[in-house]
Amino acid sequence: MAAIPDRARPARQSARSFEMVLPGQLPEVGEVLARAQSENFTVAARVLPYRIRQHLMAVYGFARLVDYAGDEACGPREGLLELLEADLGRAYDGTPRLPLLRAFAPTVRACGIPRAVPSRLIEANRRDQHVRRYSTFEELLDYCYYAANPIGELVLYIFGRAEPELIRLSDRICSALQILEHCQDIGEDFGQGRIYMPLNDLRDFGCAESELAAPTASAELRGAVWFEVDRALELLRSGQPLIGRLSGLARMAVAGYVAGGVATARAFEPAGYDPLAVEVRPDRRRILSEWVRLSMSSSAGLEHDRVRDAYRYCERITRTQARNFFYGIRLLPPVKRGALSAVYSFARRVDDIGDGSLSSEQKLLRLQQARQDIDDVGPDAKDPVLVALADTARRLPVPLEVFHELIDGCEADVRGTRYDTFEQLTHYCRCVAGSVGRLSLGVFGHEVTGPAAQRADSLGVALQLTNILRDLLEDRRGGRVYLPTEDLRRFGVSLELDSRGMFTDPPDALNELVRFQARRIEGWYSEGLRLLPLLDHRSRACCAAMAGIYHELLRHIADDPAAVTRGRITLPGRQKMIVAARSLAGMKS
Repeated sequence: MAAIPDRARPARQSARSFEMVLPGQLPEVGEVLARAQSENFTVAARVLPYRIRQHLMAVYGFARLVDYAGDEACGPREGLLELLEADLGRAYDGTPRLPLLRAFAPTVRACGIPRAVPSRLIEANRRDQHVRRYSTFEELLDYCYYAANPIGELVLYIFGRAEPELIRLSDRICSALQILEHCQDIGEDFGQGRIYMPLNDLRDFGCAESELAAPTASAELRGAVWFEVDRALELLRSGQPLIGRLSGLARMAVAGYVAGGVATARAFEPAGYDPLAVEVRPDRRRILSEWVRLSMSSSAGLEHDRVRDAYRYCERITRTQARNFFYGIRLLPPVKRGALSAVYSFARRVDDIGDGSLSSEQKLLRLQQARQDIDDVGPDAKDPVLVALADTARRLPVPLEVFHELIDGCEADVRGTRYDTFEQLTHYCRCVAGSVGRLSLGVFGHEVTGPAAQRADSLGVALQLTNILRDLLEDRRGGRVYLPTEDLRRFGVSLELDSRGMFTDPPDALNELVRFQARRIEGWYSEGLRLLPLLDHRSRACCAAMAGIYHELLRHIADDPAAVTRGRITLPGRQKMIVAARSLAGMKS
């Protein structure tokens, strides 16, 4: 599908109608050039000769003036762009009227720059007046041909190296820099009615356009941003041979632009790929180190490993969202730590679908898509979590098809399923948690069969039952009851809430119900913890830490059953660390 215009393009107006610029309609020269300090890269490094710096700043000034006319100016922007087009023509005749065009005129003459090259920048801003969306990445690259690639070509003209093959390499670098800027500015661009992320990518990640106006990025949008940044890194990598084809000052300047792009891409990781909540800015020290590396060594390739980056994406999710599990996961060696983070990240995604604010119908559609994702998982996936899972399944005996059971359990949550008997509840727990136990067993490097699989399943059930008991009040307020109906009847409990959202049942009856559940859960821990002797030392420590934290939580509940009727309880961080340390030392929790 073609790019989507928000209105019909107006007929081009005569430049003669815009011979005068109204006061304040265009910025002062100093205001435009000062923006160079906030760019992702150094526009004109001081180590370059004055003549070269003047040419580079003239190019920058022209490009920024055009952007201002197309993005920020008051009044008829189409008319201002026509005026700039006319004054650009006068620059080639030696008679420009605007100050920044007067500064640009000596550069175009001295460097032999064809007028068609800077004209493309004006055409890009004309497009911005009526094209608000790009359906495909190919359409976006076509826009970059006008909006970004001319800058690299102008730089090559300044250094006398505007050769066809070098221009093709430069185009990749400039398109990458433009894509990274779009990722940084998705909120700002959306506020102006524009979306530069390809619509088919947003759709593939399940992102609605309205999510671009949120204060923080959803998990789906963060995944989409990761994918676009990954694309930009690949473009930078494929354009990097340009540096090796240049020498001297040209090489130094272009290496600086690439270094700025690499540093910008890397800045998305600590920001959690959330440019809505965090201003993503490149670290100046990182820019400098990349610049030195790229300038000094022609064989120094851009380090771009999308599988590694995918694992790091998953580990960040796990570190920030799995506060209990991460105490154990961090005890694993790197390969297994990354693999278990990938498993957790996908499980968390499924869980978030079930707990989210979408309608039940939409949730079931998302869960169906999750099933398809697991069936089609591969190294070329767009989604970083799926990239990491594909590599995990390649390295370790992890049965990814087990995720279907997790999705079964989440679908039961969406449908509001209640459980009459404890056997029905344990089946649900095997789906949503026993499945993760068996997947974890594969991550530990153990075949997911026989007694080990049964014990991993039992340990998962124990953890899930502990969760259910811990979240008794929170779940009830959300309309969910997991405890079996037969148990509620046995203890004369209804789990009804009063106007304050508190249980109306007699406290003694509630306490007895909680104690009974805690005793029953202990039996599942007894069976599940028999898995530990079957694991290697590091995997055993990880498993013992994760289970130990929940087991300790269960003991707190058994000691004070009324606590779960007042709200959700947690262990202090210090106590979690003690459990993890004991697990690593081989001590019992």
